[in-house]
Amino acid sequence: MSSVDALVKRLAAEAAAATERIHLLQAEAAKAFIGQEERFRRFVALTERIHAILRPRLEAFRKLNVFKDIVQSVSLELRGPEERGFHGRTTTLLVPFSDACPAKVELSFRLGHDGSIENALMDYHLEILPIFIKYDSHDQLVIPIDHPREDVIAAWIDDKLVGFTRTYFEMYFTEQYQKQSFEMDPVMNVRFPRAFAAGEKQYEGRTYHFYTKESLQAFETAPSQYVEIAQL
Repeated sequence: MSSVDALVKRLAAEAAAATERIHLLQAEAAKAFIGQEERFRRFVALTERIHAILRPRLEAFRKLNVFKDIVQSVSLELRGPEERGFHGRTTTLLVPFSDACPAKVELSFRLGHDGSIENALMDYHLEILPIFIKYDSHDQLVIPIDHPREDVIAAWIDDKLVGFTRTYFEMYFTEQYQKQSFEMDPVMNVRFPRAFAAGEKQYEGRTYHFYTKESLQAFETAPSQYVEIAQL
């Protein structure tokens, strides 16, 4: 065999080895793609289970009188072909501005997945502006797609909602949030946030707020006496 023939044979061997390597990579990629497609289908099914856990908890949360006016919205993250375009859902709750809540308050639960679609990721975000109190603005729950525990998911959501509620009420007791809504009880002669008022009463074209039911009752008995004191 000539040296040229030997060279051709060696070159052909290198080309065959490269082709085999490519085929192996293609087979691995196909296997990974099939596995990812299967995990994606399980992720989509899991999101429905998680949403079924979240939905009644948000409904119970919004039944609290202080949260009855919360505005809820849902947005979907869609990418790629329509048949596999769903990649996440975000449920956002916006607390309307009010005497009790003189700030921008928005919390959300986002459900998505990691890059390999082996875990569902549930993120909690809270934003309060302006910031006058300390609070946990973010947390994340990692949920294995193959072994999700619904009790863990439910407990985590419950903890986030309870924690938010505690933070929200802390705003009631923070003067920087409430100072624009302070009222003077004409009977007790004390200032207090309007959100704490036990009642109010119209008298001679003016609205008076009362810190306690007892002071309201006293005012109703002899309003002119207390108005005179309040106007000194």
